[in-house]
Amino acid sequence: MKKLFHHISSTISKVLSALVDCIIPTMPILIGVGMLKVILIILGPSALNILSESSDTFTVLSFVADAGYYFMPVYVAVSSADTFKTNRYIAALTGAMLISPVFVELVDAGRELTIFGLPIASTHYGNQVISSIIAVWILSYIHNGLQKYLPESIQPIVVPLVSIVAMVPISFCLIGPIGVFLGNRLVDLIMWLKNLGPIGNAIMCAIIPFITIAGLGGANLSAMLLLASTGVDPILFFSNVLYNNILGFVTLALYIRDKKAEMLASAITAALGGTSEPALFGIVMKDVKALMALCIGGFFGGLYSGITGVKSYAMASFGTFGIITTIGPDSSIINAAISMIIGCIIGFVLCYVTHRKNDE
Repeated sequence: MKKLFHHISSTISKVLSALVDCIIPTMPILIGVGMLKVILIILGPSALNILSESSDTFTVLSFVADAGYYFMPVYVAVSSADTFKTNRYIAALTGAMLISPVFVELVDAGRELTIFGLPIASTHYGNQVISSIIAVWILSYIHNGLQKYLPESIQPIVVPLVSIVAMVPISFCLIGPIGVFLGNRLVDLIMWLKNLGPIGNAIMCAIIPFITIAGLGGANLSAMLLLASTGVDPILFFSNVLYNNILGFVTLALYIRDKKAEMLASAITAALGGTSEPALFGIVMKDVKALMALCIGGFFGGLYSGITGVKSYAMASFGTFGIITTIGPDSSIINAAISMIIGCIIGFVLCYVTHRKNDE
């Protein structure tokens, strides 16, 4: 039993390590566009109202910031190629084909596609990282295997051609359906948690880091839209706001301990900008105690918000300013603020007390 536990623990550690290695090189992009979003929120109508949402400056900077996330499958594919020791340019194409404008248009139009007679999952891959990482991991075996066994004389033509053609059905017909299945199950889980009352809110906020790690943000949004159609969201939107702020404070605790500048930038990006990836993938995932502090803070913050009936009546940024969405017919902004204070203090204190410099 001890040997089995060690094997499972070692496998999980290797998987998480590979995920971190694939995502860490993209941190400058994530931090850069995350801080840009923070600036837009502060200067925009949500705060100082210096920039109008209709101004060209706001519009251009917004789509530049969004591009940093939308094209994540390509950025992560390139860094994954370095991790899995395969061709970076074919890997980049593997990530790019997932977000091809033509494919996106066909999905939006409801067109059912097939390749070699196999059905293609109609889903969006923008902002996704896990699908791209898995695709490049599989590509590394195909591409490197072809290089190993084919004669050198035909490799320049055959290796890229076969690699690309092979990855099309694998990416769209295998990895895609797995993501759709997991996404649908996540929506079912969220609806089930909604009916559990306060404990459902607590669990929801505690598991959001793992939903993000699994790359199931699209399912998160689907459930949010489903709840929004009822006019009120009693569990999901504010849980995301709560999670991002607790993540910001946990990362701030790490910054105070380790004094690394990127930690402070990631903390600000998470809390104010509502963008969790730089802090979660780049920092917190490397320290299991920090990850547990985040989950525990989320649990108790979510528990209080559930007990006091915090609800969201609109959708906005997942950052601190997202708290204004709790203003409505039955306003709960005071209890929303208290739940954020509870979660942030618990997460910060637990992380600060348990963390040791260079914990990983």
